[in-house]
Amino acid sequence: MNQPNDIFTPPSVPHIAGRHCGSSAIRDLMDFHGITLSEAMCFGLGSGLGITYLELPNTQTPFIVHVRSMGYEAEFFARIGVPFAWTEFDTPQAASASLEQHLAAHRPALLLTDIYYLPYFASKTHFPGHAIVAWQMASTGDIWVTDTERPTALTVTAHALEQARFSTSPPFVHYGSQFAPASLQTTITPEMLTAAIHANAYTLQDESNPLNGLTALDTWISDLPRWQSTGDWRWTTRFAYQVIEKRGTGGGGFRTMYAEFLSEAARYVPRIEDCRLPILMQACAQAWCDLAMLLKAASEASEFPMDALAECIRSVKATEQQYVSAALRL
Repeated sequence: MNQPNDIFTPPSVPHIAGRHCGSSAIRDLMDFHGITLSEAMCFGLGSGLGITYLELPNTQTPFIVHVRSMGYEAEFFARIGVPFAWTEFDTPQAASASLEQHLAAHRPALLLTDIYYLPYFASKTHFPGHAIVAWQMASTGDIWVTDTERPTALTVTAHALEQARFSTSPPFVHYGSQFAPASLQTTITPEMLTAAIHANAYTLQDESNPLNGLTALDTWISDLPRWQSTGDWRWTTRFAYQVIEKRGTGGGGFRTMYAEFLSEAARYVPRIEDCRLPILMQACAQAWCDLAMLLKAASEASEFPMDALAECIRSVKATEQQYVSAALRL
């Protein structure tokens, strides 16, 4: 029996393969609404850099270091002056019905998902908070979506998408989070760019919470004995390597992409170059990459490299502090 053509032919959508789920999804959504921005610009305007130390007892990964800011999507839209709020739902069925209505009205939707339930990942581990864009329904009832580095749209069954949107896996629980604006309008200004850079630097510098910002690196160092004694430290270090270097960061814990943002922003705000911010951020990217490679090596080692990891984390903190100090003088 012949299958409907739309199973095989992706719809025409303004998707460009990217590096990070949130920034690439937002880039696509902005492009659909007639606003052309690079992925790096979207990431930087959302003040995307972060450091968060998470403890998840009784899980496969009892410790996680998250290197992107929390609430990035909300920060991006607030920065460009667009009203934003995630729409959440009581049931998966209600979420699906709302999405259907938006897609029928030709309004693509930004969604948060858990990759564990997205079949094209074939993931054996949960990874919630993953952003994708839903574009339209196929004649089969499946949903056409775009996702980060994948070059074209692909279909996901309605059931799989429901599961992905209602993940209960820690640390992020989803209730069908959805944003489907009817229109978007903005003009990027030098003031927006400077404010985004300052905000991100202040977030990193903030010492009020030992689990966030540069202070979280000190917490990580003090917790290294627990990394060695709790759970499977080889998998904990492997996962940390992946989160910093591989899982949609663009390399160097998002710092490589942020350095690109700074170089692009310097065309509008020349003082960014005068303060050497792109160069300092490239050094941060290299420091995080070095740490990631050490974590990868640790995952394959016979002994836990306590001292080497502590020293490498201190190096990351010192490099990040140099950047933050310069950015706050912008």
